[in-house]
Amino acid sequence: MSKKLNAAIIILVSRKKVFYKTLRLFFINWNNKFQYPIHVHTFENIFNEVEIESLQKKYKKIFFHYIKPEIPKNIKFEDLFFFRFYNKFAFKSFNPLRLNYLHMCNFTSNISSFGKIGCIDKELKKYDYLMRIDDDSWFKKKIKKDLFFPLKKFPMASGKLTITRSSKIHLTREKLFQFIKRYVKKNKILVKNRQLKRILSQNNERMINNLQFSLGNFDLYNMKEFKSNRFKKFINAVNDYGGIYKYRWADYDLLNIYLYMFYSKPLFDFELHEEIYSPRHPDSYKIFNYQGLLKLKQKDLFNVIIFFVKKMIFKFKYKYFTNELK
Repeated sequence: MSKKLNAAIIILVSRKKVFYKTLRLFFINWNNKFQYPIHVHTFENIFNEVEIESLQKKYKKIFFHYIKPEIPKNIKFEDLFFFRFYNKFAFKSFNPLRLNYLHMCNFTSNISSFGKIGCIDKELKKYDYLMRIDDDSWFKKKIKKDLFFPLKKFPMASGKLTITRSSKIHLTREKLFQFIKRYVKKNKILVKNRQLKRILSQNNERMINNLQFSLGNFDLYNMKEFKSNRFKKFINAVNDYGGIYKYRWADYDLLNIYLYMFYSKPLFDFELHEEIYSPRHPDSYKIFNYQGLLKLKQKDLFNVIIFFVKKMIFKFKYKYFTNELK
């Protein structure tokens, strides 16, 4: 057996019930053999001491990190994605109770911002390779090979590369094309991937959706690349622009496109069949933490009230338009 790499697994957990099933299947079908450490991150203290002790006794190398996210100082509350009422996806599917989803996008995109507010714990800086799975990632059958080894030759790998066919995907990539084009021009980057180079030269925003993207819920990273100065420069530009919080840019959008700028073929594809891995366990469900309203500070609660008032005014003022959005 090949020597184990200096690697670890990250799981950001919000749905405790399905997480237990995910963890059990993940070990049964892969990590029992390799015993890579698991670093669980949460935005709230959802595990009590008894639960943590029980999990650590059962799985040995499992660690828990409570990180408290915040809206970045350069982002106003009214600039957040759920205020974009003109955007069909934002109008129908987002409100302040889903703020943690935007925090999640920030957490996963800032894959090497160790120890910063709302980001990966500084303890993980010591690893050369990281894997990220979701709390509902569904490992159905055994995977015998060490999934980290392709990262010796690739900066990133994924359970399966896909082209997103959703008719709504462009609604979560608003202004991303323009941002990338400006970034490439400003920094005089010679784009290595032919497809991305062609997309930028043809100035066709929708064509960016034809790129192959990683799953997001089962991705692996060679941290040498993501600890580099050029990635830090890129993700700092993203954060300064505010695209994650304003337009709901996802980690796989940002990290994949970043790699396409500097590599002709940056992503290793495990091509896992649906019988082996599925992005979502059937027991998973959407959580809208309405009880979270009780924990809000007075200022935050006021902002939430303002949001719902503004949305009602928008619906009344543009009733014909909003009928089209529904």
